[in-house]
Amino acid sequence: MSFAVTMGVTITESVMGSMPIALALWYFDIASGRTIFEAVVVVVAAVSLSISIYSHLRPPQFPRRAPGEGVL
Repeated sequence: MSFAVTMGVTITESVMGSMPIALALWYFDIASGRTIFEAVVVVVAAVSLSISIYSHLRPPQFPRRAPGEGVL
């Protein structure tokens, strides 16, 4: 469930981040809408998978002691 939530959040963030670039490419007639859509899908999938897989596969780093424990 956590992986699905992370994927959803990163997909949303990636799409929102790529929209201004996509609109500028379309507005200045640098690329067609279909080309932009295909590129955005590839970039969003790659970014989302790389963030989600990395965050779920690395082992958590837990502190061995609480801060201040064993000082006295």
